[in-house]
Amino acid sequence: MPLIKARTHRVRIVRHICRLQEPNRDTLVLYARFIGDTVDYVLNQLIGTTIMRDREFVAWRAAHPDAIAATPARQTSPPTNGVPTPGADPTAVEGTASPHGGSAVGRGARDEGARHS
Repeated sequence: MPLIKARTHRVRIVRHICRLQEPNRDTLVLYARFIGDTVDYVLNQLIGTTIMRDREFVAWRAAHPDAIAATPARQTSPPTNGVPTPGADPTAVEGTASPHGGSAVGRGARDEGARHS
C-alpha cells in the first residue's frame, strides 16, 4: 500500500524552481508513476507529511504566527534571441505551465544529466 494517497482536493499551486539530486529525482518520478499522480503532488505530500512531523518546527511556527515565506518578485526579462544576459546562469532551468495543470520544470532538469554524462 502506498504511503502517499492520490489527491482528494485541489489547493492553489505556485511555482518554485529547485534542483534535485539525480537519484532523488528518479525515485520521485517513479513513485509518482507508482501512485498514478504527478511529481508535484508527491513533493507537496512529502512536505506535508514529513516536515510537519518535526515537532520543533511545528512549535517554531506556533511561536511565529506572522512568519511568511518570502516570495521573490517576478522578474521579467526581454527576449534574448539566444544570447545570454551578462551574469545570467546559462544552466538554469526555466519552468512553464503544462496544459495538464502541472509544471514542466522537470523536463530541462531531466535532460541536464544526459548532457553532462
